[in-house]
Amino acid sequence: MQHRITIEGSEQAYVSHAGQSVLDAMVGRPSAVEVGCRSGGCGVCRIEVLSGRYERGVMSAEQISAECRSKGYVLACRIYPETDLHLRPIGKRTSPGCTPNPDIAALLASLSKLARCGLPNALPEP
Repeated sequence: MQHRITIEGSEQAYVSHAGQSVLDAMVGRPSAVEVGCRSGGCGVCRIEVLSGRYERGVMSAEQISAECRSKGYVLACRIYPETDLHLRPIGKRTSPGCTPNPDIAALLASLSKLARCGLPNALPEP
């Protein structure tokens, strides 16, 4: 079964196949979700699930506390869609708590501009 994954503020959409993590569905295509260790430990791929259901795999409590999980924060490498999902990239925590990383929002805005310009496979220059 396939599920559609969309990201807040982006026109990009991804398709996740049965048993595929959200992060694996995005790899190889421009995305505001960064790739890290892929094993639920580094926290680089932190996201907020705005809508949809998913199965959650094991992830580091240091990166995603019980409080953060209750607010919908998870790691993209460790969730598996059960329905279509709508997400917001957060990125690695820069301070205690569940606060978003503002650099991720800037990256997402850049990717959205590129997609509107007809350059969906291009990445912004660092």
